[in-house]
Amino acid sequence: MVIRNEHEALCVAVEMERRAIRVYERALMLTKDEQVIAALKEILAQEQEHFARFSAMQREFPCDAATEQMLLQAMGADVLFQGGVMDMARKDALSSVKGLYAYAADSEQQAVETYLKYADLCQNANVADVFRAIAAEEAMHHGELLRQV
Repeated sequence: MVIRNEHEALCVAVEMERRAIRVYERALMLTKDEQVIAALKEILAQEQEHFARFSAMQREFPCDAATEQMLLQAMGADVLFQGGVMDMARKDALSSVKGLYAYAADSEQQAVETYLKYADLCQNANVADVFRAIAAEEAMHHGELLRQV
């Protein structure tokens, strides 16, 4: 998928965070392990913070409805969480804290790479800076998750 500007990048970023939230919410319904549930809730809260931040930014740089719909259809599940909860189960992310953190760390690394690409596409320096800041935050989160593995 080709993202041409900050409007489109923000649209896709909001959707990425929305998908992350949905995957972690579904995972909460499927796991029984209390430690995994606690870790999932922590990760979910962080994803919800990112979603709120990107949603606020998107209101400042809106994408027209037709373009947004086209982007979301083209996006499919290509950016993050390609296998959804089933992939999490295959990777032991629903039954062990270590598996969950490894899965989440991998997803965070993909997010960092994606957000840095989006920063490079932004014509507005302020939006590009925000994407870089979010990528840095995600990179820190990635490091924290790796330390848990």
